[in-house]
Amino acid sequence: MGLIGVASDAYTLNITINCYCRLNRMKYALPVLGHFFKLGLEPDVTNFNTLLNGFVLRNGVADAARLFSKMVEGGHCQPDVFTFNTLIKGFCAMGNNTTAIQLLGKMDERGCQPNSLILGHWKEATRLLYEMANQGIFPDVFTFSTLVDALCKDGMVVQAKSVVQIMIQRGIEPDIITYSSLMDGYCFRGEMDKAKQVFDLILSKGFFVDVHSCTIFINGYGKQKRINEAKEVFDEMPLRGLVPNTVTYNTLIDGFYKAGRVQEAEKLFSEMQDRGQLADVKTYSIILDGLYNNQQLSEAIELLREMEGNKLKPDIVAYNIIIGALFKAGKIEFATDVFSGLSSKGVQPDVRTYTIMISGLCKGGLLVEAEEMLREMEQKGCSPDGKANSVATLLVHAAGAERAC
Repeated sequence: MGLIGVASDAYTLNITINCYCRLNRMKYALPVLGHFFKLGLEPDVTNFNTLLNGFVLRNGVADAARLFSKMVEGGHCQPDVFTFNTLIKGFCAMGNNTTAIQLLGKMDERGCQPNSLILGHWKEATRLLYEMANQGIFPDVFTFSTLVDALCKDGMVVQAKSVVQIMIQRGIEPDIITYSSLMDGYCFRGEMDKAKQVFDLILSKGFFVDVHSCTIFINGYGKQKRINEAKEVFDEMPLRGLVPNTVTYNTLIDGFYKAGRVQEAEKLFSEMQDRGQLADVKTYSIILDGLYNNQQLSEAIELLREMEGNKLKPDIVAYNIIIGALFKAGKIEFATDVFSGLSSKGVQPDVRTYTIMISGLCKGGLLVEAEEMLREMEQKGCSPDGKANSVATLLVHAAGAERAC
Protein backbone atom coordinates (compact mmCIF):
# COMPACT_ATOMS: atom_id res chain seq x y z
CA MET A 1 0.00 0.00 0.00
CA GLY A 2 2.82 2.38 0.89
CA LEU A 3 4.47 1.75 -2.49
CA ILE A 4 1.45 3.07 -4.35
CA GLY A 5 1.01 6.07 -2.08
CA VAL A 6 -1.88 4.73 0.05
CA ALA A 7 -1.35 5.29 3.78
CA SER A 8 -2.01 2.47 6.20
CA ASP A 9 -4.27 3.05 9.18
CA ALA A 10 -4.98 1.07 12.37
CA TYR A 11 -7.83 -0.84 10.69
CA THR A 12 -5.80 -2.05 7.70
CA LEU A 13 -2.81 -2.93 9.92
CA ASN A 14 -5.02 -5.05 12.19
CA ILE A 15 -6.34 -6.91 9.13
CA THR A 16 -2.72 -7.53 8.10
CA ILE A 17 -1.88 -8.89 11.56
CA ASN A 18 -4.93 -11.15 11.49
CA CYS A 19 -4.04 -12.50 8.05
CA TYR A 20 -0.48 -13.35 9.10
CA CYS A 21 -1.78 -15.05 12.27
CA ARG A 22 -4.24 -17.18 10.31
CA LEU A 23 -1.50 -18.14 7.85
CA ASN A 24 0.78 -19.17 10.74
CA ARG A 25 3.27 -16.43 9.82
CA MET A 26 3.81 -15.02 13.31
CA LYS A 27 7.34 -13.79 12.48
CA TYR A 28 5.70 -11.40 10.00
CA ALA A 29 2.73 -10.51 12.22
CA LEU A 30 4.78 -9.11 15.12
CA PRO A 31 6.72 -6.51 13.03
CA VAL A 32 3.38 -5.08 11.89
CA LEU A 33 2.79 -4.07 15.51
CA GLY A 34 6.04 -2.11 15.38
CA HIS A 35 4.76 -0.41 12.25
CA PHE A 36 1.96 1.09 14.35
CA PHE A 37 4.48 3.09 16.39
CA LYS A 38 6.47 4.14 13.29
CA LEU A 39 3.30 5.68 11.87
CA GLY A 40 2.49 7.38 15.17
CA LEU A 41 -0.50 5.11 15.74
CA GLU A 42 -1.39 3.62 19.11
CA PRO A 43 -2.36 -0.08 18.96
CA ASP A 44 -5.51 -0.93 20.88
CA VAL A 45 -6.52 -4.03 22.83
CA THR A 46 -8.00 -5.64 19.68
CA ASN A 47 -4.60 -5.49 17.94
CA PHE A 48 -2.86 -7.09 20.91
CA ASN A 49 -5.60 -9.73 21.31
CA THR A 50 -5.25 -10.73 17.66
CA LEU A 51 -1.53 -11.31 18.12
CA LEU A 52 -1.96 -13.10 21.46
CA ASN A 53 -4.53 -15.47 19.96
CA GLY A 54 -2.24 -16.14 17.01
CA PHE A 55 0.64 -17.13 19.32
CA VAL A 56 -1.58 -19.35 21.51
CA LEU A 57 -3.07 -21.16 18.52
CA ARG A 58 0.48 -21.97 17.32
CA ASN A 59 1.58 -23.22 20.76
CA GLY A 60 3.55 -20.04 21.33
CA VAL A 61 2.18 -19.41 24.82
CA ALA A 62 5.56 -18.13 26.09
CA ASP A 63 5.66 -15.55 23.26
CA ALA A 64 2.09 -14.58 24.08
CA ALA A 65 3.01 -14.10 27.74
CA ARG A 66 5.95 -11.85 26.81
CA LEU A 67 3.73 -9.75 24.58
CA PHE A 68 1.16 -9.51 27.38
CA SER A 69 3.85 -8.24 29.77
CA LYS A 70 4.93 -5.57 27.27
CA MET A 71 1.31 -4.61 26.74
CA VAL A 72 0.73 -4.10 30.47
CA GLU A 73 4.11 -2.63 31.46
CA GLY A 74 4.22 -0.27 28.49
CA GLY A 75 0.77 1.06 29.37
CA HIS A 76 -0.28 0.79 25.73
CA CYS A 77 -3.80 -0.35 26.60
CA GLN A 78 -5.79 -2.22 29.23
CA PRO A 79 -6.27 -5.97 28.76
CA ASP A 80 -9.90 -7.09 28.59
CA VAL A 81 -11.73 -10.36 29.27
CA PHE A 82 -10.76 -11.75 25.84
CA THR A 83 -7.08 -11.05 26.60
CA PHE A 84 -7.20 -13.03 29.82
CA ASN A 85 -9.37 -15.76 28.30
CA THR A 86 -6.83 -16.35 25.53
CA LEU A 87 -3.88 -16.62 27.90
CA ILE A 88 -5.67 -18.72 30.55
CA LYS A 89 -6.83 -21.13 27.85
CA GLY A 90 -3.27 -21.38 26.56
CA PHE A 91 -1.69 -22.02 29.97
CA CYS A 92 -4.38 -24.58 30.87
CA ALA A 93 -3.77 -26.41 27.59
CA MET A 94 -0.07 -26.76 28.38
CA GLY A 95 -0.78 -27.81 31.99
CA ASN A 96 0.62 -24.66 33.60
CA ASN A 97 -2.22 -24.18 36.08
CA THR A 98 -0.21 -22.04 38.48
CA THR A 99 0.28 -19.26 35.95
CA ALA A 100 -3.37 -19.58 34.91
CA ILE A 101 -4.39 -19.09 38.55
CA GLN A 102 -2.16 -16.03 38.80
CA LEU A 103 -3.85 -14.59 35.72
CA LEU A 104 -7.24 -15.12 37.35
CA GLY A 105 -5.90 -13.09 40.26
CA LYS A 106 -4.75 -10.34 37.89
CA MET A 107 -8.24 -10.28 36.38
CA ASP A 108 -9.71 -9.60 39.79
CA GLU A 109 -7.15 -6.86 40.48
CA ARG A 110 -8.10 -5.11 37.25
CA GLY A 111 -11.85 -5.46 37.86
CA CYS A 112 -12.24 -8.01 35.04
CA GLN A 113 -14.83 -10.67 35.91
CA PRO A 114 -14.21 -14.18 34.50
CA ASN A 115 -17.02 -14.99 32.09
CA SER A 116 -18.41 -18.10 30.45
CA LEU A 117 -15.72 -17.94 27.74
CA ILE A 118 -13.17 -18.73 30.44
CA LEU A 119 -15.19 -20.98 32.69
CA GLY A 120 -16.93 -22.68 29.78
CA HIS A 121 -13.78 -24.76 29.32
CA TRP A 122 -15.05 -26.91 32.18
CA LYS A 123 -12.19 -29.42 32.24
CA GLU A 124 -9.60 -26.70 32.63
CA ALA A 125 -11.83 -24.68 34.95
CA THR A 126 -12.49 -27.61 37.28
CA ARG A 127 -8.81 -28.50 37.40
CA LEU A 128 -8.03 -24.86 38.13
CA LEU A 129 -10.60 -24.76 40.91
CA TYR A 130 -9.11 -27.73 42.74
CA GLU A 131 -5.59 -26.33 42.43
CA MET A 132 -6.81 -22.97 43.66
CA ALA A 133 -8.41 -24.71 46.66
CA ASN A 134 -5.12 -26.44 47.47
CA GLN A 135 -3.39 -23.06 47.43
CA GLY A 136 -6.06 -21.44 49.62
CA ILE A 137 -7.33 -19.24 46.78
CA PHE A 138 -11.09 -19.11 46.23
CA PRO A 139 -13.21 -17.33 43.60
CA ASP A 140 -16.36 -15.47 44.59
CA VAL A 141 -19.91 -16.85 44.39
CA PHE A 142 -20.38 -15.39 40.89
CA THR A 143 -17.38 -17.30 39.51
CA PHE A 144 -18.44 -20.52 41.25
CA SER A 145 -22.01 -20.17 39.94
CA THR A 146 -20.74 -19.63 36.39
CA LEU A 147 -18.69 -22.82 36.64
CA VAL A 148 -21.64 -24.79 38.07
CA ASP A 149 -23.81 -23.58 35.19
CA ALA A 150 -21.15 -24.49 32.58
CA LEU A 151 -20.78 -28.00 34.03
CA CYS A 152 -24.54 -28.56 34.14
CA LYS A 153 -24.99 -27.43 30.55
CA ASP A 154 -22.39 -30.06 29.57
CA GLY A 155 -24.32 -32.71 31.52
CA MET A 156 -21.58 -32.91 34.18
CA VAL A 157 -23.98 -32.64 37.13
CA VAL A 158 -21.88 -34.84 39.44
CA GLN A 159 -18.92 -32.51 38.99
CA ALA A 160 -21.19 -29.49 39.43
CA LYS A 161 -22.45 -30.87 42.74
CA SER A 162 -18.83 -31.35 43.85
CA VAL A 163 -18.17 -27.68 43.11
CA VAL A 164 -21.17 -26.71 45.25
CA GLN A 165 -19.83 -28.90 48.07
CA ILE A 166 -16.44 -27.15 47.83
CA MET A 167 -18.22 -23.81 48.10
CA ILE A 168 -20.04 -24.88 51.27
CA GLN A 169 -16.90 -26.41 52.81
CA ARG A 170 -15.00 -23.15 52.29
CA GLY A 171 -17.77 -21.00 53.75
CA ILE A 172 -18.95 -19.58 50.42
CA GLU A 173 -22.75 -19.73 50.47
CA PRO A 174 -24.30 -20.80 47.16
CA ASP A 175 -27.05 -18.41 46.04
CA ILE A 176 -30.32 -18.90 44.15
CA ILE A 177 -28.43 -18.74 40.82
CA THR A 178 -26.08 -21.55 41.89
CA TYR A 179 -28.90 -23.82 43.03
CA SER A 180 -31.07 -23.02 40.00
CA SER A 181 -28.23 -24.07 37.69
CA LEU A 182 -27.80 -27.32 39.62
CA MET A 183 -31.54 -27.97 39.49
CA ASP A 184 -31.53 -27.31 35.73
CA GLY A 185 -28.70 -29.84 35.36
CA TYR A 186 -30.74 -32.55 37.08
CA CYS A 187 -33.82 -31.65 35.01
CA PHE A 188 -31.74 -31.90 31.83
CA ARG A 189 -30.77 -35.45 32.80
CA GLY A 190 -34.36 -36.34 33.75
CA GLU A 191 -33.42 -36.84 37.41
CA MET A 192 -36.49 -35.05 38.74
CA ASP A 193 -36.31 -36.50 42.25
CA LYS A 194 -32.86 -34.93 42.70
CA ALA A 195 -34.08 -31.71 41.12
CA LYS A 196 -36.94 -31.69 43.66
CA GLN A 197 -34.44 -32.12 46.48
CA VAL A 198 -32.55 -29.04 45.28
CA PHE A 199 -35.83 -27.11 44.98
CA ASP A 200 -36.80 -28.08 48.54
CA LEU A 201 -33.30 -27.09 49.70
CA ILE A 202 -33.78 -23.65 48.15
CA LEU A 203 -37.00 -23.24 50.12
CA SER A 204 -35.51 -24.56 53.37
CA LYS A 205 -32.67 -22.02 53.15
CA GLY A 206 -35.19 -19.21 52.95
CA PHE A 207 -34.22 -18.12 49.45
CA PHE A 208 -36.77 -16.18 47.45
CA VAL A 209 -37.81 -18.63 44.74
CA ASP A 210 -38.08 -16.70 41.48
CA VAL A 211 -39.97 -17.26 38.22
CA HIS A 212 -36.85 -18.64 36.54
CA SER A 213 -36.41 -21.39 39.15
CA CYS A 214 -40.06 -22.46 38.87
CA THR A 215 -39.88 -22.45 35.06
CA ILE A 216 -36.82 -24.74 35.18
CA PHE A 217 -38.76 -27.14 37.38
CA ILE A 218 -41.86 -27.04 35.13
CA ASN A 219 -39.69 -27.69 32.08
CA GLY A 220 -38.07 -30.71 33.75
CA TYR A 221 -41.40 -32.29 34.62
CA GLY A 222 -42.77 -31.48 31.16
CA LYS A 223 -39.91 -33.21 29.36
CA GLN A 224 -40.57 -36.33 31.45
CA LYS A 225 -44.32 -36.07 30.62
CA ARG A 226 -45.06 -35.68 34.34
CA ILE A 227 -47.43 -32.90 33.40
CA ASN A 228 -49.61 -33.04 36.52
CA GLU A 229 -46.58 -32.27 38.68
CA ALA A 230 -45.57 -29.48 36.28
CA LYS A 231 -49.06 -27.98 36.63
CA GLU A 232 -48.80 -28.17 40.42
CA VAL A 233 -45.62 -26.09 40.39
CA PHE A 234 -47.32 -23.61 38.03
CA ASP A 235 -50.42 -23.34 40.26
CA GLU A 236 -48.25 -22.74 43.35
CA MET A 237 -46.48 -19.76 41.75
CA PRO A 238 -49.21 -17.17 42.58
CA LEU A 239 -49.24 -18.46 46.18
CA ARG A 240 -45.54 -17.51 46.33
CA GLY A 241 -46.28 -14.07 44.93
CA LEU A 242 -44.89 -14.99 41.50
CA VAL A 243 -46.43 -14.08 38.16
CA PRO A 244 -45.70 -16.63 35.40
CA ASN A 245 -44.08 -14.97 32.40
CA THR A 246 -44.23 -15.80 28.70
CA VAL A 247 -41.40 -18.36 29.02
CA THR A 248 -43.27 -20.12 31.86
CA TYR A 249 -46.49 -20.30 29.85
CA ASN A 250 -44.60 -21.50 26.75
CA THR A 251 -42.98 -24.25 28.80
CA LEU A 252 -46.23 -25.58 30.24
CA ILE A 253 -48.16 -25.25 26.96
CA ASP A 254 -45.43 -27.30 25.28
CA GLY A 255 -45.70 -29.91 28.06
CA PHE A 256 -49.47 -30.23 27.59
CA TYR A 257 -49.14 -30.69 23.83
CA LYS A 258 -46.38 -33.28 24.23
CA ALA A 259 -48.61 -35.18 26.68
CA GLY A 260 -51.45 -35.12 24.13
CA ARG A 261 -53.59 -32.85 26.30
CA VAL A 262 -54.55 -30.42 23.54
CA GLN A 263 -57.61 -28.85 25.19
CA GLU A 264 -55.63 -27.97 28.32
CA ALA A 265 -52.87 -26.46 26.16
CA GLU A 266 -55.45 -24.31 24.34
CA LYS A 267 -57.09 -23.30 27.64
CA LEU A 268 -53.70 -22.27 29.08
CA PHE A 269 -52.95 -20.23 25.94
CA SER A 270 -56.24 -18.35 26.37
CA GLU A 271 -55.46 -17.79 30.06
CA MET A 272 -52.03 -16.46 29.09
CA GLN A 273 -53.61 -13.82 26.86
CA ASP A 274 -56.33 -12.94 29.40
CA ARG A 275 -53.66 -12.28 32.02
CA GLY A 276 -51.75 -9.90 29.80
CA GLN A 277 -48.78 -12.13 28.96
CA LEU A 278 -47.94 -11.49 25.31
CA ALA A 279 -47.42 -14.54 23.14
CA ASP A 280 -44.18 -14.50 21.14
CA VAL A 281 -42.96 -16.34 18.06
CA LYS A 282 -41.79 -19.18 20.32
CA THR A 283 -45.34 -19.55 21.69
CA TYR A 284 -46.81 -19.94 18.22
CA SER A 285 -44.06 -22.34 17.12
CA ILE A 286 -44.90 -24.53 20.13
CA ILE A 287 -48.60 -24.46 19.20
CA LEU A 288 -47.86 -25.24 15.53
CA ASP A 289 -45.75 -28.24 16.55
CA GLY A 290 -48.33 -29.33 19.11
CA LEU A 291 -51.22 -29.17 16.65
CA TYR A 292 -49.36 -31.16 14.02
CA ASN A 293 -48.18 -33.83 16.46
CA ASN A 294 -51.77 -34.22 17.63
CA GLN A 295 -53.10 -34.80 14.10
CA GLN A 296 -54.39 -31.26 13.59
CA LEU A 297 -52.37 -30.22 10.54
CA SER A 298 -55.12 -28.10 8.97
CA GLU A 299 -55.43 -26.08 12.20
CA ALA A 300 -51.64 -25.64 12.23
CA ILE A 301 -51.64 -24.31 8.65
CA GLU A 302 -54.51 -21.95 9.50
CA LEU A 303 -52.55 -20.62 12.49
CA LEU A 304 -49.49 -20.05 10.27
CA ARG A 305 -51.63 -18.00 7.88
CA GLU A 306 -52.96 -15.95 10.81
CA MET A 307 -49.38 -15.29 11.94
CA GLU A 308 -48.41 -14.15 8.44
CA GLY A 309 -51.31 -11.69 8.48
CA ASN A 310 -50.39 -10.27 11.89
CA LYS A 311 -47.49 -8.16 13.11
CA LEU A 312 -45.94 -11.26 14.73
CA LYS A 313 -44.26 -12.80 11.70
CA PRO A 314 -43.33 -16.51 11.72
CA ASP A 315 -39.60 -17.28 11.89
CA ILE A 316 -37.76 -20.12 10.17
CA VAL A 317 -38.47 -22.45 13.12
CA ALA A 318 -42.22 -22.10 12.52
CA TYR A 319 -41.86 -22.67 8.78
CA ASN A 320 -39.62 -25.71 9.36
CA ILE A 321 -42.36 -27.27 11.50
CA ILE A 322 -45.00 -26.76 8.80
CA ILE A 323 -42.78 -27.85 5.89
CA GLY A 324 -41.80 -31.02 7.76
CA ALA A 325 -45.44 -31.72 8.66
CA LEU A 326 -46.56 -31.29 5.05
CA PHE A 327 -43.93 -33.73 3.79
CA LYS A 328 -44.94 -36.30 6.42
CA ALA A 329 -48.56 -35.89 5.34
CA GLY A 330 -47.55 -36.57 1.72
CA LYS A 331 -48.31 -33.00 0.61
CA ILE A 332 -45.04 -32.57 -1.29
CA GLU A 333 -46.21 -29.83 -3.68
CA PHE A 334 -47.68 -27.81 -0.81
CA ALA A 335 -44.41 -28.15 1.18
CA THR A 336 -42.39 -27.01 -1.85
CA ASP A 337 -44.67 -24.00 -2.33
CA VAL A 338 -44.18 -22.94 1.30
CA PHE A 339 -40.40 -23.24 0.88
CA SER A 340 -40.44 -21.26 -2.39
CA GLY A 341 -42.32 -18.44 -0.68
CA LEU A 342 -39.80 -17.95 2.15
CA SER A 343 -37.60 -15.39 0.37
CA SER A 344 -40.59 -13.15 -0.48
CA LYS A 345 -41.41 -13.10 3.24
CA GLY A 346 -37.87 -12.13 4.18
CA VAL A 347 -37.16 -15.47 5.86
CA GLN A 348 -33.89 -17.27 5.16
CA PRO A 349 -33.84 -21.10 5.16
CA ASP A 350 -31.32 -22.71 7.53
CA VAL A 351 -29.60 -26.10 7.61
CA ARG A 352 -32.68 -27.64 9.20
CA THR A 353 -34.91 -26.32 6.37
CA TYR A 354 -32.70 -27.78 3.66
CA THR A 355 -32.39 -31.09 5.51
CA ILE A 356 -36.19 -31.34 5.72
CA MET A 357 -36.56 -30.45 2.04
CA ILE A 358 -33.88 -32.86 0.76
CA SER A 359 -35.17 -35.70 2.94
CA GLY A 360 -38.79 -35.08 1.94
CA LEU A 361 -38.02 -34.90 -1.76
CA CYS A 362 -35.95 -38.08 -1.58
CA LYS A 363 -38.73 -39.98 0.18
CA GLY A 364 -41.13 -38.67 -2.44
CA GLY A 365 -38.95 -40.08 -5.20
CA LEU A 366 -37.98 -36.63 -6.52
CA LEU A 367 -34.25 -37.25 -6.58
CA VAL A 368 -33.41 -34.68 -9.25
CA GLU A 369 -35.16 -31.95 -7.26
CA ALA A 370 -33.40 -33.15 -4.11
CA GLU A 371 -30.01 -32.92 -5.84
CA GLU A 372 -30.84 -29.39 -6.98
CA MET A 373 -31.79 -28.50 -3.40
CA LEU A 374 -28.47 -29.85 -2.14
CA ARG A 375 -26.59 -27.73 -4.67
CA GLU A 376 -28.61 -24.65 -3.70
CA MET A 377 -27.78 -25.31 -0.06
CA GLU A 378 -24.05 -25.41 -0.83
CA GLN A 379 -24.20 -22.34 -3.11
CA LYS A 380 -25.81 -20.28 -0.35
CA GLY A 381 -22.99 -21.21 2.03
CA CYS A 382 -25.29 -23.21 4.29
CA SER A 383 -22.89 -25.85 5.63
CA PRO A 384 -24.57 -29.25 6.09
CA ASP A 385 -24.65 -30.65 9.64
CA GLY A 386 -24.37 -34.35 10.52
CA LYS A 387 -27.96 -35.14 9.62
CA ALA A 388 -27.82 -33.17 6.37
CA ASN A 389 -24.64 -35.00 5.38
CA SER A 390 -26.35 -38.34 6.04
CA VAL A 391 -29.29 -37.30 3.88
CA ALA A 392 -26.91 -36.12 1.14
CA THR A 393 -25.07 -39.46 1.20
CA LEU A 394 -28.33 -41.37 0.84
CA LEU A 395 -29.30 -39.04 -1.99
CA VAL A 396 -26.08 -39.71 -3.90
CA HIS A 397 -26.48 -43.48 -3.51
CA ALA A 398 -30.14 -43.33 -4.55
CA ALA A 399 -29.42 -41.14 -7.55
CA GLY A 400 -26.61 -43.46 -8.63
CA ALA A 401 -28.86 -46.50 -8.33
CA GLU A 402 -31.59 -44.79 -10.36
CA ARG A 403 -29.18 -43.90 -13.18
CA ALA A 404 -27.89 -47.46 -13.27
CA CYS A 405 -31.40 -48.84 -13.90
